[in-house]
Amino acid sequence: MVQSKKWAQTFRLSVIVLAVTLAIAPAVLAQAAETGGSTSESPEVAPQEQGQNLGELGKQLNNPISSVWNITTQSNMYFYKGDLSSAYRGQFVFNFQPVLPIPLTENWTLIPRPVIPILSNPYIRRANPATGSLEWSRTGSFGDAALVTLLSPNIPGLILGFGPTFIFPTAPTYDLGQGKFQMGPSGVLGFISKNWVGGVFPQHWWSVAGTSATPVTSQTNIQYFLFRMLPGAWQVGFTPNILINWRADGRNQITFPLGLGVGRTFKLGGVPIQSTLEFQWMPVHPEDFGQRFNIRFVFKPVLPSLIKKPLFE
Repeated sequence: MVQSKKWAQTFRLSVIVLAVTLAIAPAVLAQAAETGGSTSESPEVAPQEQGQNLGELGKQLNNPISSVWNITTQSNMYFYKGDLSSAYRGQFVFNFQPVLPIPLTENWTLIPRPVIPILSNPYIRRANPATGSLEWSRTGSFGDAALVTLLSPNIPGLILGFGPTFIFPTAPTYDLGQGKFQMGPSGVLGFISKNWVGGVFPQHWWSVAGTSATPVTSQTNIQYFLFRMLPGAWQVGFTPNILINWRADGRNQITFPLGLGVGRTFKLGGVPIQSTLEFQWMPVHPEDFGQRFNIRFVFKPVLPSLIKKPLFE
């Protein structure tokens, strides 16, 4: 019953998000056809060297398969709560994500997206069976690194990519990682036009190797994103991550966030940079101990591409 109720809540929220996206998509796709918007039309050299418009550059930086090289740093402050803790407990996650697209041919691009996390996690140090109380503590270090590689065709107005995704057990303790080598499929599907960028970016992992001290895994991460580009290289939008732990019970299986943020693309010392600040609320969350809120700050300095021509001309 609990699982059915939670899936119903998630379904209703998904329908709302999908309805908004579908209401906007026809107009923006028509606009993309008129303007000839491209998913990966970006300069082969640093954008500042060609005087590229910062608004257009900001749009490309919101596109997961854009050919613009950048170093994405993402700082997340999650607030957890649940049956195990009546007080909020914070988790800090800093993700270092270099995005270095490689043009294979004029029509195909390979986009490797490694993610190296640095964590500060709350954890249960010990439990008192007599009183039922829990003693909480904190630990921090590197987490489990991830790598997704997307193969993307260059289709104007369409965001499309697919490929394998991996999680490596690089965390030094089980309080910071899952202790499993995991792999599975990933893809991205969306649209890009003069003033809009939107889509979904799902990834799924199964554990295939690792320590027997931790449970096997089957988990999904679905990022959905939508941005409205504004004058002055400003933007509003959201990039929440839906989390599904298929091995958990119904009370603790799903995290469904809603978010809204604002950002801008600007130059600092001649280097184009995009920064965004987003607040997220999780109306559906694990009951035992799950995310309730998140504050996300993203900082993306642009790099000059070191691979300017297709490898296979």
